[in-house]
Amino acid sequence: MRPTSWITPLLLMTAAAAVAATPAEAIKTRIAGFRSLGAAYKAVNDTLRAGEPRSPRLQEAATQILAAAQKQRQWFPAGSGPQAGIKTAARAEIWTKPAEFRAAQDALVLQATAFERVVKTGDEAQIRSGVRLLGAKCKACHDSFRTADDH
Repeated sequence: MRPTSWITPLLLMTAAAAVAATPAEAIKTRIAGFRSLGAAYKAVNDTLRAGEPRSPRLQEAATQILAAAQKQRQWFPAGSGPQAGIKTAARAEIWTKPAEFRAAQDALVLQATAFERVVKTGDEAQIRSGVRLLGAKCKACHDSFRTADDH
């Protein structure tokens, strides 16, 4: 069993919980999912700073990022936005401009897929470039669909 094989089932359970949850529970699930994604992104940067482009930790983080990118589409069920009266950094545009939001989500999935592929090469220059592109996709979505910190 791969060391990251537990990640996908965990994210599937998390995503399923978000779909069936109350708005408050959906927001908590969303926050937990993005914290996990952020931790994986930090692990990538920490591993690169340590000069370990072939580290299994880097591959695990890339796999975790891709799994989260794929599942984040389910972390925004109807009714879990600012209209719910619960603190959230999610802007209403997520639900009022669903095509634009979906395009941003799809762009993250595509970049996360490319990043996971490049990590497997162990080529440090390509990995560094890939992580910058990945960060740009995250930032683009934050700039358009996030107001402030969820926590």
